[in-house]
Amino acid sequence: MKYNGWTNWETWNFKLWMDNDEGSYYFVRDLAEGKDTYELSGLLESYADEMLGAWNLKGFYADVCNSSIKEINFYEIAESYLEGGSE
Repeated sequence: MKYNGWTNWETWNFKLWMDNDEGSYYFVRDLAEGKDTYELSGLLESYADEMLGAWNLKGFYADVCNSSIKEINFYEIAESYLEGGSE
């Protein structure tokens, strides 16, 4: 089910947070330099996994976050960055 034009809520929410924080926004813009969509999508997914690991969540909260990360369409997000969109 689409959410605000994105694949789902998880995809929209991840993109929103990446664009809403100035540091994250420029981090992703720099990360996208010279990458294709597939490569950038993998890097974004790795970044999400690394951030989750840094939070050191356990139990229920770790399960919820892991489940949400698996639903994110990183490819769609990568496309939007490479097309110059900050929707």
